[in-house]
Amino acid sequence: MTEHGTDEADEGAGPPVDESLVDEPPTATAEQPQPESHLLAESLRTFPWLRAAGVAIGTLAVEYLLVALLFLVGPSSVDLPELSDRLVQYGFVLYNAHHVPTLVTASDAEVYGSAARNVLYGAQGASVPPFVYFLIPVVALLVVGALFERYRGDTRSDSLLEEAALVGTGIGFGYVATGFAGSFVFVRTIMFDGGGEGQAAPAVLWLLILLFFFPLVFASLGAAARYLYADWASGA
Repeated sequence: MTEHGTDEADEGAGPPVDESLVDEPPTATAEQPQPESHLLAESLRTFPWLRAAGVAIGTLAVEYLLVALLFLVGPSSVDLPELSDRLVQYGFVLYNAHHVPTLVTASDAEVYGSAARNVLYGAQGASVPPFVYFLIPVVALLVVGALFERYRGDTRSDSLLEEAALVGTGIGFGYVATGFAGSFVFVRTIMFDGGGEGQAAPAVLWLLILLFFFPLVFASLGAAARYLYADWASGA
């Protein structure tokens, strides 16, 4: 090949290309995981609701036993011949201690209507003062709220108000559900002086309100007291 031909070949090759100006093909980058979103706050999702419900059931069972003991081995008495009727009456007293009245309903041919009463209101000459029965659920829920908070440990909320509200609400749900179920168990047939027949049972509307209100207030107070004590003890 001639020298002239070599020069033409070199001219056809074009100018050199700067490799730094060439776009490199895009490389795949790992996508950053998005934070998981929840409708409920973490404190609501991690709270032991089932354990709180179990504690509520146990609390009402202990309260019932305390009321029964005041009648069985204590000075109180019930003038009812049948054991089943006496056991139901102990339940009525426990509901009355929560200020839930007993609703007596009659619907036979001779007597119609209903009446609510609380045997602890205005009781005269009682062997056990009525305030003792009123104290049973209050003291029990204060103690249970404090004990429940004690075993919460590091899982408790950082906010005192939130933690107390969670404990009171959690126990309250189980408390009112158990009390509502009990309203179908503690039912007694009664006979009126005029020959009519009726049924006595806890007033459900009052039950739904007060059996949630009691733990919401007193279990929350017990939990708050334990929360403050734990903070004081850890800082001492």
